[in-house]
Amino acid sequence: MKPMRATEAEQPEIYAIDRREMPAIRRAAQEMAKHLRGLSDVSQKQAITELTVAWIMAIYPDSLDLAISLSDAMRDQTDIDLQQAFETRRRKLSS
Repeated sequence: MKPMRATEAEQPEIYAIDRREMPAIRRAAQEMAKHLRGLSDVSQKQAITELTVAWIMAIYPDSLDLAISLSDAMRDQTDIDLQQAFETRRRKLSS
């Protein structure tokens, strides 16, 4: 199944929500990361996977296709965020 993607019409609203909530998103991520300290790298990955599965199952409890599509979309977004982070780091180092 093709990953879910926001339509062009939906993107401005999604970006506005993201920008508005970014400080809270970062705080929540940092707080969750604190709970992963002390776990091995393998255990950290497993904990993140279990959290992701629980969240996706809460959204799509009856549709494996939609659940997998959301998982694919999250992987796509992770790739985008990693690329942006590396590009930002590269620009800072070259300045």
